[in-house]
Amino acid sequence: MEHLSSILAFVLFASITWIAGVWLMRTTDAIDTKYKLGSAFGGLLILGIATSLPEIAISVSAALNHRYDIIIGTLIGGIAIQTAVISLFDARMRTRSPLTFAAASLTLVLEATVVILVTVAAILAIRTPVIVPGTSISLVSVLIFLLWLGGLWLAYHARAGLPWRSEAIAAAPGREHHERRATINHPYLRKTSNFKIFMIFTLAAIATLIAGVGLQAAGSGIATNYGIGSGLFAATFIALAAALPDISTGFSSISIGDYKLAMSDIFGGNAFMPALFLICDILAGHSVLQHATPTDVWFAALGVLLTGIYILGLIMRPRKQHFRMGIDSISVVALYVIGVVVLSITGG
Repeated sequence: MEHLSSILAFVLFASITWIAGVWLMRTTDAIDTKYKLGSAFGGLLILGIATSLPEIAISVSAALNHRYDIIIGTLIGGIAIQTAVISLFDARMRTRSPLTFAAASLTLVLEATVVILVTVAAILAIRTPVIVPGTSISLVSVLIFLLWLGGLWLAYHARAGLPWRSEAIAAAPGREHHERRATINHPYLRKTSNFKIFMIFTLAAIATLIAGVGLQAAGSGIATNYGIGSGLFAATFIALAAALPDISTGFSSISIGDYKLAMSDIFGGNAFMPALFLICDILAGHSVLQHATPTDVWFAALGVLLTGIYILGLIMRPRKQHFRMGIDSISVVALYVIGVVVLSITGG
């Protein structure tokens, strides 16, 4: 009975994360449109934090409870599964070309490169546990945070254009960031007062935070009850549950032809997650990444590998679809499944 209650609790909190997270992202878009937050670097910072509340709630809750395996699994292992989610967007394409062919953006290559930089920095922190003198904070956690801020700054400036002259033949990336936020997308929010929008945002944020804490507790219970490694469970099921709002938003972007934005939301979230290690170090009073296991290193490397494949896809732009996906997405799905199966067989 205890096993069943943990599973039901996990499903319940995942459902709350989906519903509340979707409204959180919708109201964030509406607030951005009204106050033009996305037009400034500070706006990108605020929006990035607001749309990553599930991961923030899970990692903060785990840090306060000293569940280092959950933190690392969610923030590092989650990169692999959220990158694999892009293949779902690819399968939903209404065109006869793969997602990377249609998106065709060097800005996406830049964002994906930032994901690789912060993930590799996390691996360095695992292998070289250097602490900031007089604190309990990992020096590399500070480096990861600075790399994320630098990547955010580069992404902001890249929106104005890159110093390249290139043509992506037959590309259809969809609306740019400023075009997407020129009008409020959701019909209900277009007719709603600013006060109600902020109320919905606040309630959705609170519900998302509560659900994140619940996911962390229920996930820990399931891992213990069924003898699954907490890091492995966090890197797969918990990370997937935290990504549910991004999946919903990605599907919506694909349905209206915003192919570039569908990928950008995933890469942006993946780059932000390792930056949370600095906060977790402070809250836990200890360097979190010092507790990483070979399983965590495996998932970190897998995340880098999958992101690298999509970088190649964005540059080479495969035009043919196989099973409704590009060869890059097929490779990502295959490698992710093989990686998880091999890790499980070998005792991960």
